[in-house]
Amino acid sequence: MHVLLEPLERGECLRTIMNKTITTVLLALLVWPMNQLVAADIALPEIGDSAGALISPQEEYRIGQAFYWRIQQSTDLIDDPEINSYLQSLGYRLVANSSAPNLPFQFFMVPAASVNAFAAPGGFIGTHSGLLLTSQSEDELASVLAHEIAHITQRHLLRSFEKQKRMSVPRTAALIAAVLLGAADPKAGSAAVAVVQAAGVQSQLDFTRAHEKEADNLGMVNLVRSGFDAHAMPSFFERLNKESRFYTGNAVPEFLRTHPVTTSRIADARGRAESYSLQRQLSDTLQFYLMREKLRVMTTSNISELVQQYEQALKIGNSRNSTATQYGYSLALSAMGEYTKARKALQTLLDQDDDRLSYQLAMAEIEITVGRLPAALAIYEDNQRLYPDDQALSLLQVTALLQAHLPAEAIAILQRQLDLGHPSQRLYKLLAQARGDLGDKSQSHSWLAEYYYASGRLNQAADQLRLAAEFANRDEYLLAKITARLREVETTLAQMEEI
Repeated sequence: MHVLLEPLERGECLRTIMNKTITTVLLALLVWPMNQLVAADIALPEIGDSAGALISPQEEYRIGQAFYWRIQQSTDLIDDPEINSYLQSLGYRLVANSSAPNLPFQFFMVPAASVNAFAAPGGFIGTHSGLLLTSQSEDELASVLAHEIAHITQRHLLRSFEKQKRMSVPRTAALIAAVLLGAADPKAGSAAVAVVQAAGVQSQLDFTRAHEKEADNLGMVNLVRSGFDAHAMPSFFERLNKESRFYTGNAVPEFLRTHPVTTSRIADARGRAESYSLQRQLSDTLQFYLMREKLRVMTTSNISELVQQYEQALKIGNSRNSTATQYGYSLALSAMGEYTKARKALQTLLDQDDDRLSYQLAMAEIEITVGRLPAALAIYEDNQRLYPDDQALSLLQVTALLQAHLPAEAIAILQRQLDLGHPSQRLYKLLAQARGDLGDKSQSHSWLAEYYYASGRLNQAADQLRLAAEFANRDEYLLAKITARLREVETTLAQMEEI
């Protein structure tokens, strides 16, 4: 198990970039192979002069977005509507009580067993799947996210570089890219980091104890304001500290343990937690346990062994949450193709709580898999009345509608999600499919372009927009809209290619 990783502070040094030209160069560096990043000997200005102007929030967001694009090209992120919706909901509950409630944070999950979380400029916060699987309560998971949010809102790296003064752009970009690459592929990340360390960068990027203490402190304030248990933070740190003792030698690269969970850190956190009285808000903590088991089923490498583990846990009653164990058991049975048993296990839960959306969605998935599409559509329709415009429900319902050759109904639901401010890569792709099914080639290519753009595949996005323009059929308004968007994409491409 790795201890927590917070590349945020490394990424935040980008706030000291002197002007837009340097920002453009940094964006270009992000698309270079790692060996070229490190080896390049480019005469660029130094950054970190405290007299320099901060970059704008828009530029900072673009830098974070570029890193987000890069990590998507390194690994397949967890793409489950329910899990993503849960993570976003939890994250924004904390953001709402932070010192930057209007910052456009984005929370996403990397399929990696290690216990890590990381952040990039502009509010991009990633978690490893291992973090959710290891957390024993929603409060523990929230404590890690609150800590990460605090690093972003406090601009810790900017403050560090006011003291350290100088850091070259290529080396900074290489280090941040290495850290984020490591989040997706620890072996690749470790190798890249080793090269950067050889370049003499590591000593300039060590986190200060003051920043770490501040992030713990402010994170705990945020945690309490958001209605979570302050004691979750020291409890989680203590468990990580105990389990990390099983590592020997250099099994865990020191660089990837940038925030050692020391005894003093645990004691400080526990002391602060004692000063808070628990004022828990109403919270559906069961959903945390359900999503944890769903993720466990999704990421297991041995589904039959997992089924046996669930059966044993249910038999002897040694699970932390028996309801979630039963839910995981039904999902695992379904994944094995044991649909009759899966339905029976799930029905037990529905008999106890038939309004639980996760159970309803699991049942609808079984119906689709066994060829009962109308039954699944009926489940989705019923639940839209109970949970109108729920993001996960809507996306899954649209997928079923497209299977049933009902693209017009699908488009209405997707458009509603856009109107509510819930865009996503999956939504863009579904819109492209629905428009294509209706024979609207121009709109289909336009939405596919948005899917590629959100994935960081800018060349493909530009190609799709050119195709969209060809199919605009003399619609001057639509053509003007497509042309304007194409110019935006081409501008971004040019900025990333300049050097």
